[in-house]
Amino acid sequence: MKLNILIAGLLIGSAAFAAESGAELFQKAVTQERAAGNLEEAIKLYQRVAKEFASDRALAAKALVAEARCYEKLGQDQATKVYEQVAHDYRDQREPAATATARLTALRQREHPAPGTMTQHKIELSTGSAFATYHTDGMRKVTWNNSAGELTMSELVGGPKRVVFRSKERRVNSFMLSRDFSLVLLQLIRPDNTETFAFVKADGAEFHELPGDWRDAWGCNPEISWDNRSVLLCRPEPHGPPGLIQVSVADGSVREIAGMNGSQYRFSPDGKYIAYRGPAGIYVMSSRGNGGSQLISGRGFVDDWTRDGRFLIVDGLDASADGLYLIPVNIYGLKQGDPVLVRYGAFQPYNPFYQAGRTLAGGAFIYQSTPPGGQYSSWLGTLNPANGTVEWEELSLTGGNADMRVPTWSPDSTRFAYVANDNAAGQLQNGVLYLHDLAGGRDRELYRGDVGPNCIWSPRQPNLLCMHFANGAQQWLSVATDTGHAETLAVRPAQEELLEYGRERRDTRSNAGLFTMKPAAGAAWKTPLATTPDWQSALSPDGKWRIFHGRDAAGKNGLFREAVTGGTPERLGDFPGGNIRGALWISPDGNKIVAAVMNPLQLWLLENFEPKP
Repeated sequence: MKLNILIAGLLIGSAAFAAESGAELFQKAVTQERAAGNLEEAIKLYQRVAKEFASDRALAAKALVAEARCYEKLGQDQATKVYEQVAHDYRDQREPAATATARLTALRQREHPAPGTMTQHKIELSTGSAFATYHTDGMRKVTWNNSAGELTMSELVGGPKRVVFRSKERRVNSFMLSRDFSLVLLQLIRPDNTETFAFVKADGAEFHELPGDWRDAWGCNPEISWDNRSVLLCRPEPHGPPGLIQVSVADGSVREIAGMNGSQYRFSPDGKYIAYRGPAGIYVMSSRGNGGSQLISGRGFVDDWTRDGRFLIVDGLDASADGLYLIPVNIYGLKQGDPVLVRYGAFQPYNPFYQAGRTLAGGAFIYQSTPPGGQYSSWLGTLNPANGTVEWEELSLTGGNADMRVPTWSPDSTRFAYVANDNAAGQLQNGVLYLHDLAGGRDRELYRGDVGPNCIWSPRQPNLLCMHFANGAQQWLSVATDTGHAETLAVRPAQEELLEYGRERRDTRSNAGLFTMKPAAGAAWKTPLATTPDWQSALSPDGKWRIFHGRDAAGKNGLFREAVTGGTPERLGDFPGGNIRGALWISPDGNKIVAAVMNPLQLWLLENFEPKP
């Protein structure tokens, strides 16, 4: 009898335990939140799910987001804290982390409402990348076609093309547009490999180039004045830093301004001042080069000025939350008030050759932003040697997506290690070493500290050899993959090389980034196998194939392989993304491949965001 009672008790306890599984407990919370409207009880249940089933990170992150949602409905500030927890601690869970980040942006924006007149809209890019070879003002685009050797202007979507510049002898390395899209600045490479700058009107008229060799003269990034009469360039000096110079568009005459000690130089609308990013923050100086520089802010990046010249448009002022700000500046180029928040969000530092983070002639501000999933995504491809195909699945790796994760395969091809950034609690932690198990699909933190992005897996011991720079020297660290124990092995001068790649090299003489091979020691380098960029390219472990991301005759992205002895590339299958920026790593057994793909940055147009005078 006692035995029956004991068995019955165990069955009842087992049933109760089953009823309290993570999924069912989460569903109870959903019922309390949405059906019963009991938000307080729902919060308690969501908290239980996150705590009792913390090992199920996907479910825990989902429960925390739901908990924060309930706090929002109750109008409680606790929502922000919970969203921050998800955004910081659950970045490996892409959807919950993206939701938390979006809600944080919305909540912060609600605390600091934008001007009622402000409008913004996304500029749809036909190439799917803000790093495309064209510039746009949201209505028109100027595109460089390398094979045809011509620069054309057309409507952003559709419409006829008008040739702005055509040349088979001179190659366009970079170009940028004036704010009103009437003037184009070209960076050209001549047939003798000397380099120069040239000006041409958008209608193709009045082309003229600067005489001499202007190699390395774009170190500070060119800047066209608002009236299109001059261009700001950097000229190398035989001794000391490059000089900042102003070049006349009309006759090419040069006026020296000052020595270059910063970047992101931006003319004020009236041309009297230049704002720039210097060694200790944001500065403003006279465009005449007299009077020195005034420190405007100890943090941040310069994007541009507002059209009326009353504000500097900057980002990066707040270490804990990305946002776009306006810094008031008076007629003497001095700061005259506290920064004004325009909106929260992720903004990229200005790059003029991609026409992002720039004020247009009409006053609208065009900028680029990181997509919610981060700047990079990682994919696992499984190669089928029998039929030469590949299947892809996206990896949810731990750590921030601001930089590309560089995996190091284990000798048995079942795991790989990688280094990622972690900015938990608002502090950027460089070099967190993780171990990813393919079988379980989980990450385990091995070591937290200063570790470089590249590690080497020991072929005989369960150890990783990682290198990082510290105090001008290379420090080599051995990390045990089973315990995470770290030991410093050596400290060497930074100029010494401990690794030799031996099988591949990049042809730096060609802008196309040709891929060449040397199959054996002492043999001559072979003729380039293909003219595809080598960023997403790798050799098979047996040394017989080059695997790379390319495009077929129809322009469709795919994964290809090409014999090192030459021949026609063979298409293995699709490729997860169209951006050529990234890299490939093949497992030792040759059956798996990790691809890092740069997610397309987004372009946005912001209007009517300045406070009224």
